[in-house]
Amino acid sequence: MLVALAACGGSDHSEYVARDPCAALAITAVSPTAVERDGVSDALALWRAHGVSAFDAAPADAGATAPAAALEIRFDDAAATFHGAYDPASDRVEINRDLADRATLAIVIAHELGHVFGLVHIAPTARISLMNPGNLITPPTDADQRALEALWGACR
Repeated sequence: MLVALAACGGSDHSEYVARDPCAALAITAVSPTAVERDGVSDALALWRAHGVSAFDAAPADAGATAPAAALEIRFDDAAATFHGAYDPASDRVEINRDLADRATLAIVIAHELGHVFGLVHIAPTARISLMNPGNLITPPTDADQRALEALWGACR
């Protein structure tokens, strides 16, 4: 499925194949702090609570067979106005390391995962959404789940 996507970082990426939220996807966080690791876990839990099963089949240990798809999450220093971005060309999510609050990290990571799954920004005037640009407080909503299901169908 081809999905046009505007990245949070302002880059304009051409169309690409978004990731199915129901297909196995291994998440690798590169050298995370404890808070960053917890933020990743919390972001995955937020999406699981809204029907995404992609993370359920990811291997729990290095000896397990890796799923066909993997996504890297990196934490780097950035300007205060930058929260995160998904770069489909490198299959990487970049998160601002200055977002030290676990709850905020979870929202920003979940937002970028929304882009990974093909969701685009939603204007706050249209509805409150995880996918509102610059969102730091709203977790995935039922409407966000319905938007994913409109793209992919419900995970079974």
